[in-house]
Amino acid sequence: MTPNQAREFLARYPQGLSYIKPSHLEELNPLLEVAVEAVIVQRCDFHDLRGTFAPKKETLDRFAAAAGIQFNQLAESTRREGDGCYVGTAQAYVLGPDGKAQNGPVCEYEFDVEVRLEELKLNRKTAWENGQKTVREFHARELAQERLTLMKVGRQRANTGARSRAIVAVLGMQTGFKDLFPRTATTSVPFLFSRVIWNAKNRMVMDAMIDNLKGTTMALYGPAHARVVEQLPAPAAMAPTDTAGDYDPFAPEEVLEISEISPETTKLQTVLVEWLNADIPTKARTAITEALDRGESDPTTLHELIARVKTAADKMAEMKRAGGIA
Repeated sequence: MTPNQAREFLARYPQGLSYIKPSHLEELNPLLEVAVEAVIVQRCDFHDLRGTFAPKKETLDRFAAAAGIQFNQLAESTRREGDGCYVGTAQAYVLGPDGKAQNGPVCEYEFDVEVRLEELKLNRKTAWENGQKTVREFHARELAQERLTLMKVGRQRANTGARSRAIVAVLGMQTGFKDLFPRTATTSVPFLFSRVIWNAKNRMVMDAMIDNLKGTTMALYGPAHARVVEQLPAPAAMAPTDTAGDYDPFAPEEVLEISEISPETTKLQTVLVEWLNADIPTKARTAITEALDRGESDPTTLHELIARVKTAADKMAEMKRAGGIA
């Protein structure tokens, strides 16, 4: 949309919390345009910390999508320090009004199992006994189980926390909003975000998109193999026919063809492309991309790759079911 259209859209939400960048409402390069979006949130989308409301992870993901935030994969990592301390690192970036990526700071998030366990001890355990809510101390066995649970989800919690901090840093948003909602839970609040996108109506951008699409298709499936037919030169003179047998030395040889990609290979490549849209680990996604980019066509190799990707996806799903994601 144009800057004027963006301002008209913002005028519909006079009470909204705006995170619109002023540079996005100026005249941009014809190759770019701005998109403005209103994210409507409610009380259930935030953690209520005694009157201070902190956005949940899924709420931050909605904010990130509306602001066009992406993550630098090269800066993303999770390391282990000591026995049960995990430190996640992440960096987010957005497309700037000049068409270049604007990187946010590299953010870290520490998830220390022992610290979380001490916090559980101080807060004590809430339980229901005979229909009444009671608070009691944790038993030794219960603490051991809680520690194992924290160890299971520690790496993922550290990665999630680092990403959330990177999103907040790029948006310039505070981590909590005091008195954002009144005591009644029926109130909704609009959050306004803007992002710079490529102007698909521009002919140059459209041509570039088409070229990139062609390049991606060629990388995934490879060029179509042309059928090559050998043309044999005509003999200079006809030799006498060999009456002793049916063999004719001057008869044209069989036409040679280079076979196209087999249906099995095409089917396996399609399965790999579908895995790219699934929730799989980053290493598995990289392995699929590398195989498709080099035009891997050996069915045995493709079968092995699909089996490894499925195993990695099953392990990742099992970890999520066991501990959940923060």
